[in-house]
Amino acid sequence: MAEAPTAAEGFPPLSPIVLVTGKGGVGKTTLAAGLAEAAARRDGGAVLVEFGDGDSGARVLGRGSKVRHEVVEPRTALEMSVGRLLGSKMLAKVFTGNFAVRRMLRAAPALRELAMLDAVGVIADAAKGRRVVVDMPATGHGLAWMRLPMQMRDLFGSGGLYELSERLVRRLVVPSACSVVVVTLPERMVLQETLELCGALQREVGMPPARLVVNRFPAELPPDAIAQARALAASSGAGAGEAAEQLVALLEARESARAEALATLRDAPSVGVALRPLLLPVAAGDPNAAQVAEWLLREDAA
Repeated sequence: MAEAPTAAEGFPPLSPIVLVTGKGGVGKTTLAAGLAEAAARRDGGAVLVEFGDGDSGARVLGRGSKVRHEVVEPRTALEMSVGRLLGSKMLAKVFTGNFAVRRMLRAAPALRELAMLDAVGVIADAAKGRRVVVDMPATGHGLAWMRLPMQMRDLFGSGGLYELSERLVRRLVVPSACSVVVVTLPERMVLQETLELCGALQREVGMPPARLVVNRFPAELPPDAIAQARALAASSGAGAGEAAEQLVALLEARESARAEALATLRDAPSVGVALRPLLLPVAAGDPNAAQVAEWLLREDAA
């Protein structure tokens, strides 16, 4: 049977701020909530930051969690960030409410996204040492957000936006202050795209992923499972034999998919990724944050 690659021994410690990214639909929000829940169990509290309406994070966390759930809304983040630049919340509200300014901001979304990253920094400053886990936008957009502070700093060179961008570079784009966790699925194409993202994070942002989590990874079958299913198919009557043959086909497809995913992971160094993947097994249903936290703590990966 193929074995999981072990490019690095153990898992490096995570930084105070953790950015979680990956393609849409891979379980990114659930993993982010699980990381926050694990930190809260260990340290007595943590923060989960989500962009948009926050419904997904609230649903996965459930009731009774010690995780503080912060939802960053774009317009509010922009007003707060501009208020810090201008030294006045009132002026910021007037400025961002201006018709011409609103049109400019729609045409230049980078300023809005910079403000949302600024909000993450503010939340982290107020967290008083608690871990802050951020459910980032999916894949390419998440990579663009991480490149943004350096690009804006280099673009402006001086002034308020330069100072904001420089502060975000120091706060969010250095491994000592921030870790990146990338989530994917075991499907070959999704996995290959994710490995390319991991390589780009290291090359373009200087932020190699601290964790690569492969969600819904099929568990290894018992050594004789397929052989027993084949024997059952050969010895059964018409109806039972057909069902047993379907079982054989299912087990073979599952084992083939598992082997293909492991082979893709072993090729990770070819795109500049050298880290031990975390293989999150398939659950009976959609896991919640508490279940993911238990798994992370058991793997010593939180």
